[in-house]
Formats: sequence, C-alpha cells, structure tokens
Amino acid sequence: MHMMITALTTVALALLLVFLSVATIRLRIKYEASFGDAGQQGLACAIRAHGNLTEYAPIGIILIGLLETYDANHLALGIVASAFVACRTLNAIGLFNPPGPPTATRSIGIVGTLLILLGLAVWLLILVHSPMPG
Repeated sequence: MHMMITALTTVALALLLVFLSVATIRLRIKYEASFGDAGQQGLACAIRAHGNLTEYAPIGIILIGLLETYDANHLALGIVASAFVACRTLNAIGLFNPPGPPTATRSIGIVGTLLILLGLAVWLLILVHSPMPG
C-alpha cells in the first residue's frame, strides 16, 4: 500500500517546519538568545509559529494516514490534506504579526485547522464503524 497523500502532506509540513526553524534560529542568533525570547517580540512570534506547527501537524498527519489506510476517497482526502497544509501555513504567517488581536490570516488558519481535524476525526470514526467490503 502506497500512502502518497500522507507522504506528500508530511513532506509539505516538514518543509514548513524547516522554514520556521531556520527563521527562529536566525532570530536567536540576531538577539543572542539561546533560550527564551530575550524580550524580543519577533523572536517570541517565531518561537510560537514553530511550536504551534509542532503541536498540530502530528495529529493531522496521523489522521490522514489512518484514513488512507482505511481506503478513504483519495480525491477528497487529497483536497482536505492540502487544505490542512494551507491552514497550517496561514496560521504560521499570522503568528509573525505584532501583538494584538489575531489577524484574518491567523484566524482562518486556526479555525480551518480545527474544523479539518474535527472533520478528519469524524470521517475516520465513520470508516472504522463501517463494514469492510470483502
């Protein structure tokens, strides 16, 4: 069984994580902060953007992978997986903004992420409780 959707989703999120890691490292070097944010808002935002991705990406990848093993509709799963990556990217972009109320980018990113995770979980639950053909 090839898990192409899971693999491509994982690749996209890994690339985003590398980008966010490099951005955080560059700011740590700039502000000479090996730990914490040195009171620098930009570094704090970078740390949260990186951390936030590491909090949500794993469960998304797991749900997508499990759905793929349960032979979920590949077109629908591919669209939802792409939307998940897009929402995680929007949220990361939104986290790089100065303090204040969440931007539309961040709001779309987090609301989209939560709705997608909920949808994936319900979809998986339905497939798990459906009789297997054969």
